[in-house]
Amino acid sequence: MRRGSKNSNSPRSASRRAALSLLGLTGTALALRPHALLGAESATFKVSRATLGLDLPPGEVRRGKGESILTNDDSGQRVVGRLHAAVGDGAIVLLPDGKLVVRRVGAFAPTDREFAPATMADLGARLVADEFKGFKTKSTRHYLYVYNTSEEFQLAASRILETMLPGIKGYAETQKIEVTEPPVPLVVVMFKTEDELQRYARLPDGVVAFYHTLSNRVFLYEQSKLGAARPDIAVQQSISTIAHEGVHQILANIGVQQRLSVWPAWLSEGLAEYFAPTSTGARLKWKGPGQVNDLRMFELEQYLKSRAATEPDGQTIAHTVLAAQLTSTGYATAWALTHYLAKARRAEFNDFVREVSQLGPLEALGGDVGRGLVRENLELFQRFFGDDLAAQESRLIAYLKKLPYSDPFQNLPHCVATIVVGSGAKMQREANTFHSRGLAENWVRELVAKLPIDQRGKVQTNIVQFPNRAAAEAYASQWLRRR
Repeated sequence: MRRGSKNSNSPRSASRRAALSLLGLTGTALALRPHALLGAESATFKVSRATLGLDLPPGEVRRGKGESILTNDDSGQRVVGRLHAAVGDGAIVLLPDGKLVVRRVGAFAPTDREFAPATMADLGARLVADEFKGFKTKSTRHYLYVYNTSEEFQLAASRILETMLPGIKGYAETQKIEVTEPPVPLVVVMFKTEDELQRYARLPDGVVAFYHTLSNRVFLYEQSKLGAARPDIAVQQSISTIAHEGVHQILANIGVQQRLSVWPAWLSEGLAEYFAPTSTGARLKWKGPGQVNDLRMFELEQYLKSRAATEPDGQTIAHTVLAAQLTSTGYATAWALTHYLAKARRAEFNDFVREVSQLGPLEALGGDVGRGLVRENLELFQRFFGDDLAAQESRLIAYLKKLPYSDPFQNLPHCVATIVVGSGAKMQREANTFHSRGLAENWVRELVAKLPIDQRGKVQTNIVQFPNRAAAEAYASQWLRRR
């Protein structure tokens, strides 16, 4: 196994292909990340008019080095920005409010004046006067909150995010990644209801929050249908969501992930899940990275009880690593893989993250992702962690099964599936607990399919429902002790 090194196989030199997010989104909590990646050969990058105003002709891309740029902001005021990337004769400029904007030749010029970020007071006043009329603002050391939610919700978000930022910086420093203070205020916009967020952004169904790369803002909402039905789960999901999207924003503002660079989806979302707490300490302070994510473990429960987990072939890891976009289950497997590597393969994982962090604006590992797979993602993964995916998956499954896990739906009905094969001294008995009848039926089918054909007709199976997980597990344990 080869460790990462500065060579021709690095992400920066191996691909150097353009990559832009169709919606400028690098984070949504429980939904698909809609990326449209546009490739070009060598150091020539194609930038499409379809990508939220990133309207520049193709040209060589050069990462900015902090140069000051004189240009106009959205209101026409002359401001000093910072060069984020030069694209041919044009530029992508960081404005004092944190936005990334495209400027064609003639619309910007170098200047000796120093870049100065917008003040919290000025930015907050402008946002509530223009975009978010009727909202309130509050600021902390790093964050500006623009909200019409309850004060309690705003305070909870503030406590989580303010304690996360120094923690994530410290974690990156242990990985020997150079980090900086955020160059601009970090804006978090919080709507009271899901409908209000949808009217503002028109997002796909299931999106509960997102980090918008171009505006550098996190958007989320307080009230949801889940909150009315299961307030305990809704609170847990809200905490996890705030942290998840906050991770994207933090990594993009402390120098770990360059804005407009495209990381492998599994790493980008896996890290966000790794840092996102599903429980909190006193006064809602972030507890730190690497907690067991009960919501993700809940999604993985059926996989861990399936035939694939007893006979791992490496396909779960391969599909997760190759994916250009992730489903909700993909988020769960990305979290699981990240958690395992960060804990059990720490040295290699730190090397891997350092390598990927070299990707600059408009850079990705691979350009051909229209079919949903990025071959280069798997090539880089195997360079750091080895080629034997089946063995890695076996170790991953064993690792996950040892993690402490609290079923977030333990007080809801659960099923016990039982199966008896043979009779007398040769009788074999199996039982397992599931949170839905459909999952129990799948488990039974998989076990029966593994039996020799002549034994399948002699199998006795049953599925019994119980009011909660504890009752189901007690029955399963008692049933297995029978003779």
